[in-house]
Amino acid sequence: MKLFAITNKRVAVLIVLLLFGKSYLFAQKQLNFGLTKKQPVETLPKGKAPFQTAVEKPRSGKAGEATALGNANYRLASGWELTDDLTNLLGSPSVFTEVINSKGWYDAVVPGTVLTSLVAAGKFPDPYFGLNNMAITDSLCRKEWWYRTTFETPKNENGKLAWLCFNGINYKARVWLNGHLLGDIKGAFTRGKFQVTDHLKTNGRNVLLVQILPPHNPGIPDEQSALSGMGKNGGVHTLDGPTFFATEGWDWIPGIRDRNMGIWQDVQLSFTGSVTSSDPQVITDLPLPNTTSANVTLRTTVINNSATTQEATIHFSFEGVAVSKKVKLAPGQTLPVVFTPADAAQLNVKNPRLWWPNGYGLPNLYNATIKVTDAKGLEEIKQFRFGIREYAYELMADTEEKQAVRFAYSPTDSRTDKPIIDYTKRRAFKDKIFIPTLRKEFPSEKMQVLSDNDNPFLVIKVNGVAVYCKGGNWGIDDAMKKVSRENLEPAFRLHREANFNMIRNWTGESTEPVFFDLADEYGMLVWNDFWLSTEGFNLNPSDDQLFLDNSLDMIKRYRNHPSIAIWCPRNEGYAPAGIENDLATQVAKEDGTRHYIGNSREINLRQSGPWHFFVNNKDYFSKQGDGFTTEIGTFSVPEASTIRKFIAPEDQWPINDVWHYHDLHTNNQNLEGYLHTADSLYGVSNSLDDFNRKIQLINYDSHRSIFEAWNNKLWNNSSGVLLWMSHPAWPSMIWQTYSWDFQTHGSFYGSKKGCEPLHIQLNLHNNQVIAVNTSLNNVKDAMAVMQVYTMDGKLLQNKTAPLAIQTNAKADVFTATLDEASLPANYLVRLSITDKKGNVLAANEYWKANTATGHFKAFNQLPVVTLSSKATRLANGQIKIELENKTKHPAVGIKLDALDNAAQIVLPAYFSDGYFTLLPGEKKTILLAPVDTKAIKEIKVAGYNLTGTVSIKN
Repeated sequence: MKLFAITNKRVAVLIVLLLFGKSYLFAQKQLNFGLTKKQPVETLPKGKAPFQTAVEKPRSGKAGEATALGNANYRLASGWELTDDLTNLLGSPSVFTEVINSKGWYDAVVPGTVLTSLVAAGKFPDPYFGLNNMAITDSLCRKEWWYRTTFETPKNENGKLAWLCFNGINYKARVWLNGHLLGDIKGAFTRGKFQVTDHLKTNGRNVLLVQILPPHNPGIPDEQSALSGMGKNGGVHTLDGPTFFATEGWDWIPGIRDRNMGIWQDVQLSFTGSVTSSDPQVITDLPLPNTTSANVTLRTTVINNSATTQEATIHFSFEGVAVSKKVKLAPGQTLPVVFTPADAAQLNVKNPRLWWPNGYGLPNLYNATIKVTDAKGLEEIKQFRFGIREYAYELMADTEEKQAVRFAYSPTDSRTDKPIIDYTKRRAFKDKIFIPTLRKEFPSEKMQVLSDNDNPFLVIKVNGVAVYCKGGNWGIDDAMKKVSRENLEPAFRLHREANFNMIRNWTGESTEPVFFDLADEYGMLVWNDFWLSTEGFNLNPSDDQLFLDNSLDMIKRYRNHPSIAIWCPRNEGYAPAGIENDLATQVAKEDGTRHYIGNSREINLRQSGPWHFFVNNKDYFSKQGDGFTTEIGTFSVPEASTIRKFIAPEDQWPINDVWHYHDLHTNNQNLEGYLHTADSLYGVSNSLDDFNRKIQLINYDSHRSIFEAWNNKLWNNSSGVLLWMSHPAWPSMIWQTYSWDFQTHGSFYGSKKGCEPLHIQLNLHNNQVIAVNTSLNNVKDAMAVMQVYTMDGKLLQNKTAPLAIQTNAKADVFTATLDEASLPANYLVRLSITDKKGNVLAANEYWKANTATGHFKAFNQLPVVTLSSKATRLANGQIKIELENKTKHPAVGIKLDALDNAAQIVLPAYFSDGYFTLLPGEKKTILLAPVDTKAIKEIKVAGYNLTGTVSIKN
């Protein structure tokens, strides 16, 4: 049995420097090689609680099987076992024998990583809890791992070609079936597909063996503590891209001990005729601004996998449309096949159901089928989805004739199969913002020159409509790549609930089918990076061709997903010379329907950041708040109920190294300001729960302020703002809008408020009241209202103004007069938009403290109140919660949770609002969306100065 010999293939730093030459050597002082030895023991994180103890579980003994998926496709997901002991492979009986000695093997989770399997088997404790990750050896990522399963060939597939497909391994793999070497797979984001017809047993069980090779440069993780700070953000593992290089350790994720090695995506067995198709692409083109029809084009490739000439018929169909074409192929021939409206009038679709991003319409999808039938009647059937939509973009660039031309273009209308924008020829425009140069290949007749020649920033348009991009970054979907639909769908639902419409797939580390499927379904535009991080700091990949092989497969694999709006080669920088032109060419040739932007910052964008806590939220308005930014963020400590899930009681309070290990950084992000603000505004905390009620109000205000700062300049250069980050990779204390268990804390509701489609706000830097309308409807004959109240509910001011605002627009309403001489120490500013009948269309509120007071410590003197509450289960599955404050005191920071029979919080739960105030005599209705609401028995009603529960009436 031929094994990968890896000892001499590890890439030493010295070799890398020699490969990159003198310029690389010159720059090495600024580059991040990470740790070269383990950090001093005294800087390691220390907690009071011991590591949890893992208990190994007995083997299941379950046999593998091929589970039918339909259309002659089968998943091999059961019966897998795992070992790192080579003696288990070389002993007797042979590893290719159906039954072997199971000693030294673990049950394996496939799809899943090595560490996922070992934790499930009880070899190691849960690395997400406390400091448990420190108890797991970092040697997991420095050795080979072996996976093995057995299965029977499905009886009804005889006479067909058989194919084995690995949809994702990490880092490299070698595959054997029944003792036959099939080949290798290299890189985390490419598929491995092997024809196994001659090696598959028709009787008895097949034995599949996979050798997983570790990355060449796994690096040494920084372990975050109060003394060590947040570490270096990776190291030499970036040399191994395409892979999950953040798992070396970043400022939002610890070093994952296996670096996500393993068979992390599923393995499928399929059967076809002699002729097959490859990676079909559907291109949709709208005659904009008219959207009453769409031209649909299919491009695919058919392959004759036999040694004889073959005739075949290719059928393409989707929802009432069916076209076909006959082809003749020589032995081994590969033939491009195209269906266009010129070939079949059906492909000019009338009144198409368009795909729209969240907030702009429904994310409609079409189900498509490609069927290839050979002369024997044997078929290959592929089913997939696509959306009818067309992207266009506004930006600024230099041309050969003129500088600083702002223009709009549609890549679909401008297809050339070659890059049309040159990012190597760029120049500074203003304020550290750069613009590129259009190549001579750019079809000038397809360019719409715009008059706004002072705006360099990117605008994304979908179906002719400019989209105000709001959302956040995903560093990685899950630190251990536990990426089932069940695990990921709540995250996409929460993004939709927060009124977001864009997710950035940072450095491409969330690239898998379910990610893009869910983005399609939930109307999330995707800014899709490839596997490169900060230029001039993080190291470039050592193997350009490996990178490009993975990128080519990735583009072909995912290009039908309507959610992908941007291809971007690198986080915070430009692709290296050995990658840039080839990657841009791949995007142009293999996709050609989206914008390729050469950098995630500065080129038609703001510089990225800042990422630290702002003591004064006015700074978001006066110092940030314009252009298009792909990264801006702040601390985001989750709720106490979540912290109790991943930190032992001994370490929950006061803050210690366990908090710091979970990303509560002591350096760079202004933790001191974050904690001091909680103390100075609300008083020093004496417990976890006391801290929680205070810090969540700060989380709410800071996240709302970020979005409201960009709202203030909507379409006056402001076109997009993405949080760093919106989604956590593990139980974290920073950069998230909800926590790892999908609990929605103050950051979520602050973001949700700032991003609501019809919104009224108070600009913190100038007291201007403005309205923003990104809904689908114009607002007419409305009224903008500002009311100012004392803490006990006395009305001090009431100001109104008529309001009419078009869709996708901003309107200045009036300037609020907040005369501190006539206002109390603390007061509440309430804003609303009402219709002609007085119905509230939008509402917002701000607790204010006058300058002389400067804090809200009076909240601590409020008595604990209980609201009058009623919860009713509705026919549509929702739960309606009616709240009324019948006391003489305000109820501040009201947050609802769903409880089960055991009074445990049910998550995820999608409440319509949270962290709001009810003044004396006020009422409010909250809706809980239907997600397994039968398990919910009570609603917890809590807040800064209130507590209670309410039972649900059926």
